[in-house]
Amino acid sequence: MKAKDRLIVALDFPTLDKAREMVEKLGDSIKIYKVGLELFLNSKGEAVDYLKSMGKEIFLDLKFHDIPNTTTMASIFASKEKVLMFNVHASGGKKMMESIAREVKAINKDTLAIAVTILTSFSEDEIKELFKTESSIKELAMHWAKLTKDSGMDGVVCSPWEAKAIKELCGKDFKTITPGVRPDWSASNDQERIMTPSEALKNGCDYLVVGRPITKAENPKLASEKILEEMEKQLEISI
Repeated sequence: MKAKDRLIVALDFPTLDKAREMVEKLGDSIKIYKVGLELFLNSKGEAVDYLKSMGKEIFLDLKFHDIPNTTTMASIFASKEKVLMFNVHASGGKKMMESIAREVKAINKDTLAIAVTILTSFSEDEIKELFKTESSIKELAMHWAKLTKDSGMDGVVCSPWEAKAIKELCGKDFKTITPGVRPDWSASNDQERIMTPSEALKNGCDYLVVGRPITKAENPKLASEKILEEMEKQLEISI
């Protein structure tokens, strides 16, 4: 895949008008967009229809997490919308993810069903306090990635720092979708475990999710093109 097929821009905006403005600014340079809770709820789901009408692909980032039946029904909705991918929380458990993998693939085998391991905003100390564990972030991420793989799901959302090890554990076809990607010319903001785009690709990341370095840039299209150029150079090296 080319860089354009692997870069996902996060449309973390409070209104559809703001998101639409950004999509228009980026034009043909960006193919895939992430729609999260903020935009999906504030637009009453219309953001998905808008992006589809523009010929864009969608990562529906709603992080479903509930009992198996409820989460499966939500996942079926995502699959019927023919989004590129959607996610759930791996901590929902194997029974939940097995149900999703089975039911969603029966409807639309092309949509990627992925699970969140550890949110990239967490530090090691926060994980130890939250889960009352001595396991490291990497150990927990690996455990939940293996559980996701064994459940029949397509991949995980993970930090770029865990992507290589997850590939080695779950296989090269198991997808890694990684936020926490920041070019060296941008601020890290609230992300704890970050890598540059080229580092992330080198470490086994399939899809890179980038938000503020593009959407908050003075010239968003130029910022996106700089990131794509960096990614293309690394992909050429990797061939």
